[in-house]
Amino acid sequence: MKKIIGLVVGGLAVSGLLIAQNLNVQVGQVTYQVPAELAGRMNYHNGTTLQVLDRTFTLAEIDSMAVSANEPSNTVTLVYNTDGQAVTIANIQTASSNNLYANASNLALYQDTLSGVVVHFAMSGVTMIEAESVDAYQIAGDATNKHSIIDFYAPEGTTLMPNTDYLIAMYPCDLYGGYRLSIYANGQVAHYFGVHQVTEAGSFIRPLDLKEADLEFGDPDAPLVEEERPGLNEETKAALATYKRNPTEENKQALLEQMGIRYDKVVACKKAKLRELEREAHHQSLIDEMQAIVDEMVENRDIRIEQQFLRLIDPRDDDDPTDAWMVLRGSNGNNAYIGYTPVTNIEYKTYNPSFTYTAGQDSLPVVNISYTEAVAYCNWLASNDANHTYRLPSEEEWILAAGHMPKDIVMNSNYIESGLTSVTAYKQSQGACGGVDFWGNCWEWTSTQNADGEYIVKGGAWDSDRDSCRTEYSDDARIGTYGYANVGFRVVREDR
Repeated sequence: MKKIIGLVVGGLAVSGLLIAQNLNVQVGQVTYQVPAELAGRMNYHNGTTLQVLDRTFTLAEIDSMAVSANEPSNTVTLVYNTDGQAVTIANIQTASSNNLYANASNLALYQDTLSGVVVHFAMSGVTMIEAESVDAYQIAGDATNKHSIIDFYAPEGTTLMPNTDYLIAMYPCDLYGGYRLSIYANGQVAHYFGVHQVTEAGSFIRPLDLKEADLEFGDPDAPLVEEERPGLNEETKAALATYKRNPTEENKQALLEQMGIRYDKVVACKKAKLRELEREAHHQSLIDEMQAIVDEMVENRDIRIEQQFLRLIDPRDDDDPTDAWMVLRGSNGNNAYIGYTPVTNIEYKTYNPSFTYTAGQDSLPVVNISYTEAVAYCNWLASNDANHTYRLPSEEEWILAAGHMPKDIVMNSNYIESGLTSVTAYKQSQGACGGVDFWGNCWEWTSTQNADGEYIVKGGAWDSDRDSCRTEYSDDARIGTYGYANVGFRVVREDR
């Protein structure tokens, strides 16, 4: 049995025989664990410092010290042993207003190892905050037990004090791609997504734009719902107004920066949903579908933001929102509009009286029409209109018109129907331009060719899986001289 010098620190006595595994020295929210067999190597200097192994503690800063076999319940543990030191950050933390991470005894550890997020709320009733790296980076744990989620609780039976800073300790981490804070208050939860931040050693970040008034609280048992087409926030609206008043390159970049932040928040939300599915989904297909969506959004980020920019700065209003033509915002065509629906059987028969189809199917999209025949239809429209020309959309224009496909959209795909339906059967699912039937029912020709000279078709069909119906899906192309039973077309109209 070894003995140590009897001490009284912070009102707690540490003396007698070492009968447990660790000497725990707590300084602020950091606990230093020293194995019992080594705890005898400590020196007590003039009532001001305590040295254990190679660590010097300022006695005035020590909150408690005890010999115990139990793991401490505080935020950070620094374990000393014969092989050096190891840091563990708990994935379950308890809030404390005593956030003394960077005092003298902890300074070296803080500067080398610790970081995190400052949370501060004016509202009352907050009982817990769940923090997650949506890229699954390690923010807690140790070398063998890694965690990307931290549960940060108010002390038992209480709530976080309003207008008080609380520190969620983390390992330094690149959170540029996104992090989630789920705020539990008064029996409900709201989700905040942060982007473009890095937690660096020796500092704690604050969420850049967390506004309590913007938090939407709901059922904590409901699955995470990722935003599909979020509205513009106030910062983006202001940047857009500034650019429209003065369209300089500087103002354009300021607008694009705000749009990028908003876009990346949507991606972060989808990443968080992907992580949720990885933990809870029973079908790998759901995970694969969400992974494809995330991958595409990350890969085509700049293209997607530029497309949205073109939509936003298009000054046109629809001169007749009740007709069959929708403003094709972002197109560089001459006042380009796009069809509200794909061309129907009855419309095509007006052009080609010899065309036949089953009775009662007037409003179904016309299919089995080759690219060449679709172009001929456009030319016929132009020959009967002195004010407009007509053509098929390019792939980019089709994407501009459709916009991002909402994940939970209701549409005719994946054999939900036994074949084609009316072009307005799912009219509640509108594209970005306001048109309908962009996804499912039938593929649509575009004028864009792939490397093999085939024409890219968009939107999927009734017999396509949902992933193939995504707006950004570009892996299907057809031979232009052939007609296909699940391929139709939509028309673009321009001023002459």
